Amino acid sequence: MAGNLATVPASPRVLPPDPFALVRPGLQAVEGVLREHVGSDVAVVGDLGAHLLGGGKRLRPALVLLAGGAVGSPAGRLVPVAAACELTHMATLVHDDVVDEADRRRGRPTVNVKWGVPMSVLIGDHLFARGFALLAAEGDPEVVRIMSEVVSATCTGEIDEVASQWDPDATSVETYHRRVHGKTGRFIQECCRLGAVVGRAPANWMEALLAYGREVGDCFQVVDDLLDVTATPEILGKPTGSDLRSGVYTLPVVWAMRNGHGPELRRLLQERPVGDGTVAAVRDLLERAGALRHTAVVAEGMARRAQTALAGLPASPFRDALHALAEELARRVS
Repeated sequence: MAGNLATVPASPRVLPPDPFALVRPGLQAVEGVLREHVGSDVAVVGDLGAHLLGGGKRLRPALVLLAGGAVGSPAGRLVPVAAACELTHMATLVHDDVVDEADRRRGRPTVNVKWGVPMSVLIGDHLFARGFALLAAEGDPEVVRIMSEVVSATCTGEIDEVASQWDPDATSVETYHRRVHGKTGRFIQECCRLGAVVGRAPANWMEALLAYGREVGDCFQVVDDLLDVTATPEILGKPTGSDLRSGVYTLPVVWAMRNGHGPELRRLLQERPVGDGTVAAVRDLLERAGALRHTAVVAEGMARRAQTALAGLPASPFRDALHALAEELARRVS
């Protein structure tokens, strides 16, 4: 039995300074698989792949490797699954940039700016296909089914977001959290599950990893939404307030709207186009309203719940690394 995951505290211990340290060799192997699978006999495909491989946190493949390590999954089988998760993630980012008409990502021109929208759509499709080919080669239909559901959830979460653009009254706090889980949290959660599926982990360990993955996945997106308002363009690799500029209202705005600051926010959000001055004014209002602090506290709560869920796993350096990673994701500044 996994026990009551909501009440069993994670055992205290000295945590590794780098949560990825244990899986660094595996991540290097993932990079090799990525380089092999983004390419093609068509030269421009190789150019696009090289552009897309630059940067990136590699959070999703790291979680596959860490979760798999925590339940004893074979490392050799984890690497292609981890690479497939990153290829699929890269594909969603390329398509997102088309939808958002974004011109910068990670401080570099997006594919749609450098090569155009048709090429962006096609390279995204290419990456999806290569990722699913890797999963199919794993030989377990379950991993293909899981990733198929992830892509569907990501798309429906993004569709829900696009449908509510420019309407500050269209999103409740509950709707925001559902959307966050659909477009980001579910993917990260299922990376943890895939690491366990590869090793056919017992049901109680799977339950613990799913609970952990859900919380860290949602935490990652909540912090992303906070940083979009508070971080500098140099840190973000894109303009501050990108969500505001595209009419996407995330937790700080939604919470402030429903806690006494709706009229002032509506007035600010009516301005078109949304320039630097409007972004700065909204940020100041959100700070005065306590919305930025509230959002940080929500993320910290998610990280704590993720760490508590780890009590359902056997003690190991991999469990310690997952514990440390939850802390890092809640407190990250980029």
